[in-house]
Amino acid sequence: MDELIVVERRPHGSAVAVVTINRPGALNSLTRPMMVALAGAFRRLDADDTVAAVVLAGRGRAFYSGVDLTAAEDVFKGDIKDPAADPVAAMVACRKPIVGAIAGFTVTAGFEIALACDLLIAGRDAEFADPYAAEAAAPHRP
Repeated sequence: MDELIVVERRPHGSAVAVVTINRPGALNSLTRPMMVALAGAFRRLDADDTVAAVVLAGRGRAFYSGVDLTAAEDVFKGDIKDPAADPVAAMVACRKPIVGAIAGFTVTAGFEIALACDLLIAGRDAEFADPYAAEAAAPHRP
């Protein structure tokens, strides 16, 4: 099985690390182990003095489509703000600039991860959606 969170360093001493969410068949929806791996990757890159900046991307036709609903029970059980499993908290704490390379769908939790980046570069096919925000903004009827 391929790595689901891939961290690459360019050869010849580049100070830029590239983190790729690598689950294109599921539109890069995250499971709890992937969230833990993503948070850990940002903590390690923050501690690495040879890294000056980080690029975050998604492989395939989505940047990140949110939480994998088939694994939602595992994702949301226990402390959902567990620092070890919270990529947004790890990104916010990261002292290196994070550039989000957005292509395709960026939905719900993916939108939160995109917003945790310091700079977003969006391709022409980028689509941002947060249905929860739309629901919260809709008028409530009795």
